[in-house]
Amino acid sequence: MNFERKIALDCPYCKKTIFQPARWFKQAYFTCPHCQKGLAEGQFARLLADLEQAEDACIDALLQDSGKSGCCSKAGGCGKS
Repeated sequence: MNFERKIALDCPYCKKTIFQPARWFKQAYFTCPHCQKGLAEGQFARLLADLEQAEDACIDALLQDSGKSGCCSKAGGCGKS
């Protein structure tokens, strides 16, 4: 199964939310599905970079926290290490 992450960003013209896969916003040129005005990748580049950085930070935090709790750690329910 191919899962493609979708994100929601607001059109800079009509302010309506565009809910599309992240790669859709990375096209050189596309139109808003609501107002049909032309959009370009550069209009969303900073937002996309911020989202990707936040996602990476979240994944890093999850990976660092793994092993600190659960059955196979000292903090876990069984106390085995």
